[in-house]
Amino acid sequence: MDISPVRVMLVDDSVVVRGLLRNIIEKHNDLDIVAAAADGQTALRDYRTHRPDIVLMDVEMPHMDGLSALREILVHDPDARVIMCSSLTQAGAETTYQALHIGAVDCLAKPSSKSIDRGLTFEQELLLKLRTLGRNGAKRKAVSITARSSGVPELVSLSTPYMHKLGGDVVLRRMPDHLPPNFPLALAIGASTGGPKALVEFLTSVDKNIMLPIFITQHIPPGFSRFLAENIERKTGFPAHEAEEGMLVSPGHVYIAPGQKHMGVQKGIPKRITLTDGPPVNFCKPSVDVMLDSLEHAYGGHLLTVILTGMGADGHQSSRRMVVDGTHNILIAQDEESSVVWGMPGAVAKDGICHAVLPLSRIGAAVNKLVRRESIGDHHAN
Repeated sequence: MDISPVRVMLVDDSVVVRGLLRNIIEKHNDLDIVAAAADGQTALRDYRTHRPDIVLMDVEMPHMDGLSALREILVHDPDARVIMCSSLTQAGAETTYQALHIGAVDCLAKPSSKSIDRGLTFEQELLLKLRTLGRNGAKRKAVSITARSSGVPELVSLSTPYMHKLGGDVVLRRMPDHLPPNFPLALAIGASTGGPKALVEFLTSVDKNIMLPIFITQHIPPGFSRFLAENIERKTGFPAHEAEEGMLVSPGHVYIAPGQKHMGVQKGIPKRITLTDGPPVNFCKPSVDVMLDSLEHAYGGHLLTVILTGMGADGHQSSRRMVVDGTHNILIAQDEESSVVWGMPGAVAKDGICHAVLPLSRIGAAVNKLVRRESIGDHHAN
């Protein structure tokens, strides 16, 4: 069956950058550039005319900047998929983070005169984002009317069978029969594409008196994690930090892995943050797998883990080890309908290692119940 190419619109005031992007994209038959604009005003007009599947947009442009154009496009089409392309300067990182919070689905570091010569990595990342986000936005899977009309059932514990088929590829794992008195000791969160907005929505619904450290690995470029921490603290009320080597871990605080560093926690008391500069894992740095393996070692099978929206499958292998080998670890994944990209949560949901698969709006309530030692067995979104 023929698959229509992903329809791409380029928006950048630099002729050089537009040319670079065009040269990369036009080599591939499954991608089609339907419009190119040099400013936000033209981009808005062209979006209305061409309705592309995905927009690759610069942040700083004349007449109408990228943030203003993004807002206008989202007013015209709330389902628009816009990737912001910016320099990794401090100002560029802050503005791009604002774009992610407004509704951009992802960001990409703009190639500079130095990086163009090393363009293979940039090219691979660009193509992956265009294909995944473009196809996902153009053809979202329909949710079963029957499943939606049934709503999300009360959070009750499953006893048998050991695993529960939900329909499609999703299988739930039975909750542990008994949770220890000190469960959970920590909350771990993995996220990627769509994560900055999802994290704020999720943590807003989590009880602010939760006496657990919260660890987050969000795939994000260097310089962005500080703005993510500031936004989480401002929007949710949780004290949030860009993690630093040796930082003391405190209950009720949020620790976010910095871009280009893997985050972990030292075993023992007091617990402190560790940052490592090892190679990417699953093409990711920071990596959810690295964080979860470290947390499992530090907290010994008393982890509550949530995998939110994201591209790829980072976190899958460590989640499998924690759930299969650990007695009390519990895993929750975001459902497909509420995810920007159902890559990371889909990988764990389809593997039968999740204890729950929920819409984003319900995950915070599930976490609160578990912290209060209430069961959350047979619940799902689809």
